[in-house]
Amino acid sequence: MKTMKSRFILAVVMVFALASILAGCSSSNSGGSTGGGNDEQTYTIKYAHNQLEGTPQDQGTVLFKEKVEELSEGRIKVEIYPNNQLGSLREVTESVQGGQIELGQQPLGMISNFAPKLTINDLPYLYTNEEVMWQVLDGAPGQSLNEEMERAGFINLGYMSGGPKQFSANKPLRTVEDFKGVRIRAMPAPIVISTFEALGANPIPIEFSELYNSLQQGVVEGQENPNQTVDMLNLYEVQDYQTLTNHSWMVYANIMNKAYWESLPKDIQDTILEAMEYASKEQRVIMQNAESEYIESIEANGCEVVELTDEEIAGLREATLKVYDEFMDEIGADLIEEFKAEVERLSK
Repeated sequence: MKTMKSRFILAVVMVFALASILAGCSSSNSGGSTGGGNDEQTYTIKYAHNQLEGTPQDQGTVLFKEKVEELSEGRIKVEIYPNNQLGSLREVTESVQGGQIELGQQPLGMISNFAPKLTINDLPYLYTNEEVMWQVLDGAPGQSLNEEMERAGFINLGYMSGGPKQFSANKPLRTVEDFKGVRIRAMPAPIVISTFEALGANPIPIEFSELYNSLQQGVVEGQENPNQTVDMLNLYEVQDYQTLTNHSWMVYANIMNKAYWESLPKDIQDTILEAMEYASKEQRVIMQNAESEYIESIEANGCEVVELTDEEIAGLREATLKVYDEFMDEIGADLIEEFKAEVERLSK
């Protein structure tokens, strides 16, 4: 009896010992986005955008994927979803805000629907040139926009380029007199519409999907977009002139869901930021180089490209100053002055 009792006690002890070992193993291998895991924890990031594969914007997402996977030695995996695969611009922005998508590349104009002060980037002739613009956005003024995005539930990891916006029409648009009465398709955005009105044009809000047909049928006589859009949509088929006004820039922010970002360990956050800094700077150069190719293609397809003189640009800038006053309350006088002061300082 004593022998059987001893064997029973020994078996119970062994069961408890084995359970303790298994619990310890389970604890040591647990973890996740809260940062409590070990070095084997992996993170998968869904990264959505609206551009076709191979475009400069798409190339920027690929550069980020390659760099972050390299730096993290495989701990971070990135799944890229181009060409609106996960929804429209607004739907993707809402999904990032809600946490269904971890990361999205979105135009500031779209994000301004969730963080209204970002509409400052649509102000005409806010920047004197592209170099100054990136210094402003990468500096303190850009950080102010980042804080606005954070309040809306986004973390901006870095800015990328969509190129400067231009006007196309069936005549050159050099002066306010040239713009007078011209029916120009306008993105349904208050600052854009007010800018067109300040130039003397007749803005007509039309959905982007209807742009080509509207130009072809004469519903509108002109439109505003980067050279990339004119080339990719073959708008040179229905427009005679592309005037390089460079009045504003298409800027993309790479926004991550705030809650997801805050759940990541510090080393993973640092790796993501390092990779995005690299990808953003490289993407801007890719976009700059592509600009000349877009212009060459537009010209080769029979659309005359018009370059403005400094005096002509100054005239258009002067005509649109009233737009700043009109949106002073919505954007905030302090933010506008912060941007203007930094642009002036950097331009000297």
